[in-house]
This record gives sequence, structure tokens and C-alpha cells, in this order.
Amino acid sequence: MATLTNIKVMLGDSLEAKVKKLDETCKSYRILKKSLDARNKRRIHHVYTVETFASKTPPPLEFEKPEKMKGDKLPTTTVIGAGPAGLFAALRLLERGMPCQVIERGKPVTERMRDISKHWKKGEIHPDSNVCFGEGGAGTFSDGKLITRIKSPFINYTMQQFVRFGAPEEILYLANPHVGSNKIRKVINLLTKYLNENGCPVHFETRADKFIWSENRLEKVISKDEKEFVSDNYILAAGHSAHDVYKSLFAAGVPCEAKSMAMGFRVEHPQVWVNEAQYGERWEHEDLPVANYKLTCHDKGSGIGVYSFCMCPGGFVLPSSAQPGRMVVNGMSNYNHGSPFANSGIVITIDKDKWYPKGPEQALEFQEMIETRAQEVVKKAGGTIEVPAQKVGDFIKNRVGKLGKSSCTSGIIPVNLREIYPKELTKAFINALKNFNRKMPGFSGEEAILHGVESRTSSPVRVIRDSKELNSPKFTNLYPAGEGAGFAGGITSAGVDGIRIAESICYQV
Repeated sequence: MATLTNIKVMLGDSLEAKVKKLDETCKSYRILKKSLDARNKRRIHHVYTVETFASKTPPPLEFEKPEKMKGDKLPTTTVIGAGPAGLFAALRLLERGMPCQVIERGKPVTERMRDISKHWKKGEIHPDSNVCFGEGGAGTFSDGKLITRIKSPFINYTMQQFVRFGAPEEILYLANPHVGSNKIRKVINLLTKYLNENGCPVHFETRADKFIWSENRLEKVISKDEKEFVSDNYILAAGHSAHDVYKSLFAAGVPCEAKSMAMGFRVEHPQVWVNEAQYGERWEHEDLPVANYKLTCHDKGSGIGVYSFCMCPGGFVLPSSAQPGRMVVNGMSNYNHGSPFANSGIVITIDKDKWYPKGPEQALEFQEMIETRAQEVVKKAGGTIEVPAQKVGDFIKNRVGKLGKSSCTSGIIPVNLREIYPKELTKAFINALKNFNRKMPGFSGEEAILHGVESRTSSPVRVIRDSKELNSPKFTNLYPAGEGAGFAGGITSAGVDGIRIAESICYQV
């Protein structure tokens, strides 16, 4: 066995031939890392790290198996929320032999899809079953990206569990792992089924409605239909859109703080344009994946940062609000990136000290204000279920013009998106779009369309927790988790955060 690193394979060349030339004893190999280097469009190539074997086939993959906890009466845990943080916390607890259960306000993914379809086609938003709430959380109706910038010993375990429940093995080695919305729904469904069948019940349509507190503990949670859930520990993984839950925490005196976030729009281009811009003359080569991009800009005058976020090649723009009267959009793509459009969030840093200095309550109010304005411009333009949109060029020139085609599931309506954000943020956004057009000529071209608003990139609230034990400093059996609590920024990091909390609970036994 040998490990070969930094193997450069040009488009059209054979990785196998290259590997066997470097290791003459090699009869099989396994890819450990794969990335694409397209910095020089004339010499685009893949870069690999592989493990070689003298056997005809690689040995089977060995996945990590956590050790079971021992004891006659292990503490019980109720997990609030069945998004990535909640489900991975429950999975880790279950595999460690710790008794647990999950309560989720939304529905299983199949039923949830029916409610979401009504939202997209008729504008009907189910308060507990929508793009943000339900089995798998908001990540189930996203791009299925598993990219993360965090460093954690639990990342490999998290990726292995995705593969275990049906994700393609390539996510273990790709530089930009992606499952796709169509596949991640099946993965999450199998994970939930495993929990249910192995002693961790998942209670759907069970919204945490009341929290009963003692002096320093959460005593029980009461659901909307008056069911009581009592356990030794509670993991709060309610997601970034559970504003009702966070307002309940504020009222109870659970320590929380405002945090800076990012908001903006979702821009869409033809995928062919992105491919040509990134790959040049060889953009149609069969060895090339659909292209993406990553752009950043720091506005010197205001000090505001603007950057691309959650780029979805071959994807769709989706209305994604969880509350009536508010307009929110997100991006999604399936595993095959089959849509002729590419979209990305283009978001502005919203500084907490400037825009909501009074704390977390004001942070939620600021987010609600922007989303309400976005819905109001639709009504003003005579729309109902459509998403407010404007060509990038028209936005820069402050005019409302005709729109081209869009992937948006509910249709789009021309508006002036300058009416939504405060003028200072709008100005920084315009400067960034001009900057991006210089970096990628055509970014502000005739077919580029902005959709409003991308406002749920993360939670504007953080539920404070101890840096070591990961529990609330005031209510010691409450463990804030994931994106909604302010401790993650995507599917993988949320899953990892849930696992960290599960391990913290285990270590205290």
C-alpha cells in the first residue's frame, strides 16, 4: 500500500495510467482527494491523492464506530429539531447507547414536499411544514452542499454517515462535495428511519410550544397538542427560522446575544455563461463538471464586505419563507446539476453593532423588516406569489425593465429592488456588482437577474453556551446547537455541532 499525492491529470488523460506509472506494483487504488485546477484555462487539470494496493480490488471502507456508554441508568435526551444538528446529535447518542428522542414541528419529507408545492404554486405557507421546517430542516431543500471550512475530528464521521445512508462515496474525497436536493432527501429519510427502528423515536408534527423552567434547568417541553416531553437533557436544534422559539427563550431569560449575519439577493445566470467564463474554450469538455464561482469584495468607503454564497450550478431559485407576509429566497440544485441556470447568493455583511445594537430581539425585527419590504414591493407591482426580481444592469442604473427567463418555481415580477435595503447597504451592493463584473466580465450582463431576498444565510441570534461543556450557562441541561443557535453555517458544520454536543453529554456521565 502507498499514498501518492499531487497527481496532475490533464483533461482527457487517464488517472489509472498515471497511477500505475508512478507505482508499478499497483493493481487497484482508491481516490482520497480530488480537486479541479482551472486557474490557467489552457492547462485545466484535476489533482488527485490516491491510495494504491497490490490486491486486485481495494479493501472495503472501514467506517468509525463509536464506543457504547456503560451504565444501568444513563441520562435521557430530547432533541428539539430534526435538521442536520438534531439528527446527527440523535444518531451519535443512539450509537453511544444513550436514550434519546427527537421532536420536530414539521412533517416527514414526502408530506412536506406537498405543502411546499402549495407554497410555490399558490402562495400558501404552512407555518410548520415548509422549506425551513420539517424532516431534514432547511438543508433538505438546498443544494445539498457538504463543504465546510471548520476543522473537526468529527467531519470524517459525518461524511461517512451520509454515505452509510445513501450518499455517493465521492463525497468522501471531492474538494466540493455535493449530494443534491433530490438525493439528500432520501439520505435524511433513511437516517430518520434508522433512528426510529433502533430506539430513538422521531415525533413529527410536534412543535415545541411551551418551555417549563426551574431555577437552573429546563424541566419539560410541552408540544402544541399538549404532549409533555421530560428528559434529563435537551438539545435545542430548532433551525435559523424558528423565531417563535427564540422569542420564548428571550422571555424566559435564556442568555442570548445578537450576531452579525449576511443578507442580500440571489443572482442567476445561464449555466453556459458560467462554464465559458470559468473554463474558456474547453468549457464543453466531458471531463469538466458544471462550473461555479466564488467572488468577494470589500467596500473601502463603508468597510462593508460583499461576497457570493451557496453557489448552485445547474440549479433553481426557490421562495423559502417560513412566515406569511415575508419574502425569502434560496437556491437549490439536484445531484446532476441539470437546470440550464446557475444561481448564487450575493450577500452583504450586516454588522450587529450598527444595524441592531439593542440585542437579539432587534436582530429578528431587522430581518423581518427586510423580508416584509420584499413582499410589499411584490404587492406594489401587482404580484401575488411571484418573487421580486430585477436585471443586474437595471438595478445598477436604478430602473425597472423587462425580465428574461428565470428558474424560479413561483415566477418572477419586475420591481425596483433598491426599495428593500437601507441606502448604505444598497450602495455597497452596487459597488460590489460592478467589481464582480470586472472580475468576471458579463456578470452584470443582459441575462443576469437578481431575486429578492436572500436573508436566511444564518441566524442573527446566538444562544450563549459554555465553550467547554456546550450547555447554557443559566439552564445547565439545555444545549443550544446548530445554525439556528448561532454555531454552524451549513449542513456539515451543523451535523458536526450536533455530534460535539452528543459527545459532551456522554463525557458527563
